[in-house]
Amino acid sequence: MFKKSMPTQKDIFRDLSVHLSERKSKLLNNPLGWHTIFYEQVFKRIDESVFSVLFEQNGRPNASLRVLLSMMILKEGNGWRDDQLFGNCRFDMRCMTALGLCHIDDDIPVEYTYYEFRRRVSDYNEKHAIDLIELSFQSVTKQQVNNYNIKGEKIRLDSKLINSNIAKSSRLHLILEALRVSISCTDVTIFSNEMDKEELDLLTALQQKTVSNITYSMINADKKRWLTKLGFIIKQVLPYCATNSTTLHRIYDEHYNEVSDSDKTNKTDQELLKTIQAKPPKDIPSESVQSIHDPEATYRSKGSGNHVQKISGYHANITETCSENNDFNLITDVQLDTANVSESHFLSASIAQSNIVLDSCNENKQVVEHVTTDGGYDSNSNREAMALENMPHWNMAKHKGVKLRYTLSCDTHGNLQAYCKNTEADCEVHFSTKTNKYVITHTDKTKRHLSQKEVDNYLRIQNHLASQQPEDINIRPNVESTIHQVFHRLLKRNKMKYRGQYKCKMYCISRAYWSNFRRILKNEVEQTIYVLFEVFIWLKNTNKALRLRF
Repeated sequence: MFKKSMPTQKDIFRDLSVHLSERKSKLLNNPLGWHTIFYEQVFKRIDESVFSVLFEQNGRPNASLRVLLSMMILKEGNGWRDDQLFGNCRFDMRCMTALGLCHIDDDIPVEYTYYEFRRRVSDYNEKHAIDLIELSFQSVTKQQVNNYNIKGEKIRLDSKLINSNIAKSSRLHLILEALRVSISCTDVTIFSNEMDKEELDLLTALQQKTVSNITYSMINADKKRWLTKLGFIIKQVLPYCATNSTTLHRIYDEHYNEVSDSDKTNKTDQELLKTIQAKPPKDIPSESVQSIHDPEATYRSKGSGNHVQKISGYHANITETCSENNDFNLITDVQLDTANVSESHFLSASIAQSNIVLDSCNENKQVVEHVTTDGGYDSNSNREAMALENMPHWNMAKHKGVKLRYTLSCDTHGNLQAYCKNTEADCEVHFSTKTNKYVITHTDKTKRHLSQKEVDNYLRIQNHLASQQPEDINIRPNVESTIHQVFHRLLKRNKMKYRGQYKCKMYCISRAYWSNFRRILKNEVEQTIYVLFEVFIWLKNTNKALRLRF
């Protein structure tokens, strides 16, 4: 049964500060302490009704959802392990204050309740495609934006590739691991009629050893032979492990080719083996399974040469405000998708979500007027979308593709004109009805053909580059510091602590919660120091004036 957390009424005999020395009590009740600001700006702003859909109308009341979500934020914000989280939240008085536990005998929910809350949120997202943690983040950020009068007419975006918490493995290792997991509870003797002794010995070894122990002694010739032979083995195994072989089915389809059924008539098993061949590496798609333990993770290779970045995991995108009128900026949107998804996929959704967060009165109102990104967000679909009348101005550092060679324009009659920047001369342009394309003839008589769609796209990017504002050139690099602030607690090689897309997204949102809180904390401290300094100057000037007077 869903139940909101009720405000705690302090008991003077159980209050934490009563049992402390005067100095400790002063530090605990410091209005600028991180625990006090966290309680006021994060904990109290969490709307628990967002999570009411996780609980039935009848039954035992839920534990405090504010405490559970705040514990997630504290864990990821400080980079704690689970045992550190529960230890600090139970015995550290500052953590207790941050969680609204003001009495010495107040306790947090037990470990099972914490994990059950995360499981329910994940299951709800999988079933309904609604991210409750994201809705809660939007609600809290919206309140913070209003409280500190954050202007949102300008936003900037940047993204980061993140490795999932999986081990890098070769193609053979991946297939063997999938087979090992699928037959872990299967009696391999049932395959004695379909497989020879060598194949049965392999299945037996997979049930008793790790894949690394099996492949360690193999030479390259053996690995190549087994890679092909495993296609036949998996084909025989699949009917017997249908309950837990979804990923094995995927791996078989992604790594092996099979001839049509008409070619398999009257063939022996050994002849059938020759009809199942391993695909060439170039034919394996980027969305293929990277690990049996995280089937959602995908592969991406970004960059070239010494700067190449190979990722098996996910792609995260961060959006934040960047108005000059703000005392500080806040993260307004967090998105996470598979690694093989381009940055351009995030642009429109980030603008829409930021508009919801930045405008608390009318969710359909356009608040964002200026968007700054790098060239990774460039695409034909984004150019078309951002060229619409009601869309914000798009300041893009670079564009994809080669440098524009022409300056295209239309005369008063609507005829296309072209100026070549390379030759610094006007080109002859005519429309060919035969090819249904524009033909641009250069001074050296070379020609280039452009379709109407290519011309429209050329004019679109040309007008876009002409509208770039020089004063906004230095806006985008600052968002890279936000990326570092959010993701600097990742493990080595940018590896996440978790497996699975939604668990990784919960981590990213928790880090965004923490980053916004740290910015608010810094602003509160700086504002207080500024006020104290102004008071000191006023007292000093007043004292000086009094001395001169008397």
